[in-house]
Amino acid sequence: MDKERRKKIQTTKLVITEIFMLIIIVLTVIVLTFIVMGYRLTEDGKLEQSGLVQIDSIPTGAKVAIGEETLPGETNISKILPEGNYELKLTKDGYTTWSKSISVHPGLLTKLSYPRLYKLDRKLEEVIALNEAPEVYSIPPTREFILLTSPNSPKFQILNIPSDTTKVTEIDLSKLLLDSDQLVSNIQVVSWCHDANRFVLSFKSNDGSHLAIVDLERPENSLDLTSSFAVQISDLQFANNHGDELFILENGHLRTISLSSKQLSDVLVSDVQSFSSHNKTIALVRQPKDKEKEFVIYNSDNGSSVFLSSTSATTAKIAISEYLNRPTLVIAEDDLLSIYRGDLPTENITKDNPDYKPAAQISIKSGAPDSLQFHAKNQAIIAIRDQSRTVFDLESATTTSYTIESNLTFWPDEYTIGTVSGGSLNVRDYDGGNLQTLSRAESGYPAVITKDNKYIYFVQKNEDKGLIIVREIIK
Repeated sequence: MDKERRKKIQTTKLVITEIFMLIIIVLTVIVLTFIVMGYRLTEDGKLEQSGLVQIDSIPTGAKVAIGEETLPGETNISKILPEGNYELKLTKDGYTTWSKSISVHPGLLTKLSYPRLYKLDRKLEEVIALNEAPEVYSIPPTREFILLTSPNSPKFQILNIPSDTTKVTEIDLSKLLLDSDQLVSNIQVVSWCHDANRFVLSFKSNDGSHLAIVDLERPENSLDLTSSFAVQISDLQFANNHGDELFILENGHLRTISLSSKQLSDVLVSDVQSFSSHNKTIALVRQPKDKEKEFVIYNSDNGSSVFLSSTSATTAKIAISEYLNRPTLVIAEDDLLSIYRGDLPTENITKDNPDYKPAAQISIKSGAPDSLQFHAKNQAIIAIRDQSRTVFDLESATTTSYTIESNLTFWPDEYTIGTVSGGSLNVRDYDGGNLQTLSRAESGYPAVITKDNKYIYFVQKNEDKGLIIVREIIK
């Protein structure tokens, strides 16, 4: 009997212990879950949800001050903060200071991956002297080289810049530009494909304006689109990263050109005023005769169209891209900007099917935009009107507006806007913050920051008033 009683007592103790341990585990999981979600107890015992701020910088090792508090660590660093607005400042000995006002939201991550600090004592190095002002001076999105050519020359130079030692190679476009023995002038690079192996070249000859595709990997495959297809193209965009297919707009007709087969498609959509493409999806503004303008989504894979809405706005623009694997669609109706996030509709939007609604709408103070652009790795939507910029940040869902000192802007890297004003190179964040004046520079030539973030390349005049490409160490 004593044996059985002892056995029961031991069993009871074991069950109680296991239940107790299970309760501890459950409570621990709950507490950890709440901690991960940003919850904490305030000094007065209230439960409050915080947000996480992740702060990176180029270069790393910058001190971080949030308000009056300087964090014990250095970038790259994370900090849990209660909901609210904060003044953030990054400092590093021998470098410029970076600052920004940020908003922290409960349970959300505020990520700052782009702060750039520039060396104060920058060593200037001459890279190459230019005998005369280049007619073409262009930088591809990969930031791996500078493309340039002398006036009236069919030979293009490629200045490779990824490493400490620069290298110049040449490609000869005589066959593309001079086969017809016509005078060629006004040569310009219109756009690059994502992989930078092809670009669109515009030029004028005796028989008018031309658009051509230049293939850097196989220059012999370069193609004069205007002569080959006998079309006058008003707009064109690469349909994929490699650049072997184009969407073109000619006389209001949307078509495709295959560069591999050298074929022009039938008309895909008519009455098109403008378009924007991302992969195989095309967002467009069209205006059928005697009707209002229409916003339409066209899928080039299956040839289907989805009607979004019509508008009586004088200015109607549309742009499409993708951020964090979610499609982003932007529509401008005069000074009203509507931003849509998530899956695109598969059915026409009508009164009976009104579910496709904007995630945000903002009024553009400067008026109807001249263009809509995606930048900062598609994090920022920028509405441009003359020298005014209105920026909607998809990461923070905030809007900023500012005026830039020149219409001639360029992007030294994905997050930085550059201008040359008053003979000086100016750089700032995509939202207009952290304006820095770096060095003396020549207007009309974009600067570029190498992918390793070590150098910035730009153009100066030397003592003899000749042009030189120079670089400075900024990291």
